[in-house]
Amino acid sequence: MSAGDQANLGYSSYLAVGREATFKTFVTCTANLDFISASLKTIQEQKVIEAVSCARTHTDRISLSKVVQGDIEFYFGADHDASNHLLQNAMGGGTVTSATAVGDTAGTSAWEHTLDLNNFTDTYSSLSINHRKGDTTNGKVFGYQGGRVNEMSFSAEIDEALKSNASMVFVDSSVGATDVEALLTCTGQNPLSFADMRLSVESTFASLTASAFWHVQSAEFSINNQLKSDSASRRIGSNLLDVLPAGIALFSFNFVMRFDTLTAYNAMLNETQLSAQLSYQGSTLTGSSLKEELRFDMPKIFISDAGDPAIGGPDEVLSANIVASVLRDSTSATGYAVKAIVRNETSSY
Repeated sequence: MSAGDQANLGYSSYLAVGREATFKTFVTCTANLDFISASLKTIQEQKVIEAVSCARTHTDRISLSKVVQGDIEFYFGADHDASNHLLQNAMGGGTVTSATAVGDTAGTSAWEHTLDLNNFTDTYSSLSINHRKGDTTNGKVFGYQGGRVNEMSFSAEIDEALKSNASMVFVDSSVGATDVEALLTCTGQNPLSFADMRLSVESTFASLTASAFWHVQSAEFSINNQLKSDSASRRIGSNLLDVLPAGIALFSFNFVMRFDTLTAYNAMLNETQLSAQLSYQGSTLTGSSLKEELRFDMPKIFISDAGDPAIGGPDEVLSANIVASVLRDSTSATGYAVKAIVRNETSSY
């Protein structure tokens, strides 16, 4: 067979996630992720040596650092382990606290899992990914290890399910990993719907309610860990990353809504501290009145751009693109900037 004389189609591919108990140690990946697109790739950088050598061409080169990174775009499923493993890692790989969901009685099927921001210091601080590109005949199975989520975003729009993008950095990769298709459960997922999205904003976190909310057309929230993957994280004697620490965590929060009041504008001018809760829900859980849910609690936000609209014509609905800063609430020793809460039927992670 000559190179390039066969064809591989994307539909036969899969992507599975596993949590590493030890950083940089590849594990069997059994959490299947139904993804929209995946661009994980390995680059072996090189440098051409410039020298005078009696010719008008260069002769020598050296190998530089190995770079392994890429993005995964998918619809976030509150009931999918792979989605939640990526979220846990995006929040710093901390311990997940699980309890019976608020509003349900003990012993029912609804569980809530709380993820606090961590520093990638707990047991599951990194991920492995098993990624087959193509079918079993012509496809190649790639293994990625020592992976961490650099940035993860959540985007909701009218007539769309909740879409997420995870931008990842890995320590190493290999081709020829074990094909784990037989270990994967591909049952589809219950997407979180725009119709059950809610953004509540109040002056204090204690006053937030599910019935008082701002009417928005779209919302985007992202977590940026600012992973340090440059030369400072490498060492002489290896072309791989030695460590992969995180910098200051940055949160981005913006949304679009109709421009019908000056509430956001006045909050910006008056530097008013607000609290927000962004919630996405899906199907009703079996044996419960509650729905699957992903929500983000933000006790301290400030509106930095109220998005007062430019008017482009006489026949348009005016809208405001609002940008908010998300900060840590320092009023108590247990203050935080963001908590992620997932509700599903899984009892623990």
